[in-house]
Amino acid sequence: MRAPRDTDEARQLLTLQKWADRKATLKDVRGYRDEELYAIAKTAYFFYYQGRLDEARTLFQGLYAVNPTDAYFAKALGVVELAAGNAQGALAAYNVAQTLSPADPGVYVSRAEVKLALGQKGQAAEDLKQAVAKAGQEDPLRVKAEAMLAGLIRR
Repeated sequence: MRAPRDTDEARQLLTLQKWADRKATLKDVRGYRDEELYAIAKTAYFFYYQGRLDEARTLFQGLYAVNPTDAYFAKALGVVELAAGNAQGALAAYNVAQTLSPADPGVYVSRAEVKLALGQKGQAAEDLKQAVAKAGQEDPLRVKAEAMLAGLIRR
């Protein structure tokens, strides 16, 4: 193996090694900017709103593969999976999003919706309680989570 010719090549080799060691993402390796990835996400949402769920899923899966540290891509994948009727896939995506962004009340509300669809009322209630605890007093997600919890209690 020859020595790197310049600092750019050495930097790229170092980034590739970090990726191989799971200390960098494909975003880092390829040098993608957030603006580029979010432009692709915007296209994926257009597909989603047009009902083209397979295309939206493909793009969000790719975005998550390129940058698996961004909870937004995992949450968006959860939305698409649930719309496509894949509740287990949506649950898996929201579990990843919760790990990446444990303070985000939206993750808990969304995951509770999936759990309700799966008939997991007790687990859904726990997620809703987490959402209430993490949301601000005036946050609309708090209101939604409280209303969903009240509905579960009445049943």
